Amino acid sequence: MNKIYTLSLGAVAVFTVSCADLDTQPEGEVTGDQFTESVMRDNALLEGVAKSAFFNIGKEYNVFGISQGRADDFGYPADCLSDGTNAGDIVGVNSGYNWFSVAANYGDRNVNYANPYERWAMYYNQIKCCNDLLNNIPEATTPELKAYQALGKALRAFDYFQLVQRYALTYAGHTTDPAVPMYLSDNDKTDGLTTARQTVEFVYNFIEKELDEAATNLEGFNRPDKSVMNQSVVYGLKARVSLVKQDWAKAAEYAQKAIDLAAQEGIVPASIDEVSRVGNMFISNDEPNWMWGLSFGPTNIESDGEYETWVSQISSLASYSYTTETGCFRAINSHLWNTIADSDVRKGWWVDGDCQSPLIEGLLWSNSGETAPLGVGCGNLFDFIPYTNVKFGVYQGQFGTTQTCGDFPMMRVEEMYLIFAEAQGRQNETQGAAALEQFVKTYRDPAYNYAEKPTANFIDE
Repeated sequence: MNKIYTLSLGAVAVFTVSCADLDTQPEGEVTGDQFTESVMRDNALLEGVAKSAFFNIGKEYNVFGISQGRADDFGYPADCLSDGTNAGDIVGVNSGYNWFSVAANYGDRNVNYANPYERWAMYYNQIKCCNDLLNNIPEATTPELKAYQALGKALRAFDYFQLVQRYALTYAGHTTDPAVPMYLSDNDKTDGLTTARQTVEFVYNFIEKELDEAATNLEGFNRPDKSVMNQSVVYGLKARVSLVKQDWAKAAEYAQKAIDLAAQEGIVPASIDEVSRVGNMFISNDEPNWMWGLSFGPTNIESDGEYETWVSQISSLASYSYTTETGCFRAINSHLWNTIADSDVRKGWWVDGDCQSPLIEGLLWSNSGETAPLGVGCGNLFDFIPYTNVKFGVYQGQFGTTQTCGDFPMMRVEEMYLIFAEAQGRQNETQGAAALEQFVKTYRDPAYNYAEKPTANFIDE
């Protein structure tokens, strides 16, 4: 297994130039003939390489490396935290410990700042890893090889989809505008096709082609675990892409397909009870509603790297964290919180203005030999601030643990239900509202009634 791990990481790319230039090219080394020969002998090696590729965007010190020790360099979860803060949905304390304060004031739009460089290089690094996999895999003549080739294409499509949404205008009305450069092999540096920024339409067409091929070749594929995509996840990505393109009919079709395929694996929306278990939700690939997640266990934490993980920056329940040990908690915008009905279980995912939530009543945490009600400071742990999130769990559900690891959700089946409802509603509001109401009443708020909403504006809802 060590041999597999070493070889697979050798394909990970290294960036050496500034992100200020949108024509930046990925650089790295290819394992070439050695890789191909090994894969021909042992498909277990291919599985190891594929899993390593998926792990790449979830690791610590993702872009700048361990020598820099940046606490905002933890891959895709850091990108999500930046996005949520940009949107104003997530708020945090304005202190020297808040590595994401620049996202709150849009300082992360500065081309010379580290944050946008991380969000650029992370995806191109993984694209390079996918390219190495695809360019060195032998001709896909067996179902196994076709499946792992499909995984490389699906993951590469995911990366380009993230990039085109961040570094280009949206699809509708901007198809001929410049988007991002595309690299499919080392030859792309000189062939004249992909050395410049491609158009928005070109990039989206490529993404859809990759996903179409992946969906076909992942038919019947049994993945090793949820850290690797399968056919249901690919259809989920196709639904996301179609939604952004405003192709409502396709978005609804693909979302329903993803739902149906996920159900065959036993993946269904979490119940109200399951999303009421503070500490044990939004933390593990074992959760029955997760379709795809980044795996990040104790052995993945670098030496002295407890503070540079997504749990340290987002979860409010572990020690050795920027949240609990500096008071830099991630909270919800109070206006947004007030729009959530009291009968909706999701409102309890954050404490109120008095730092109370029905979901944390009776729960305790411990630190430095002290024990206190969850959210009340003890030992090195700070008091919660108003509207602190208790949504994201903690390793093995142990409040105050020093383990700042945990899996990160990349796709949950609930998203597919909401994409289906929105896509339906964009075409027929009555049908979309019915789908939305059925989902919310069943899984989140039994008292929900769309017709009773003050504005009854489907898109806002």
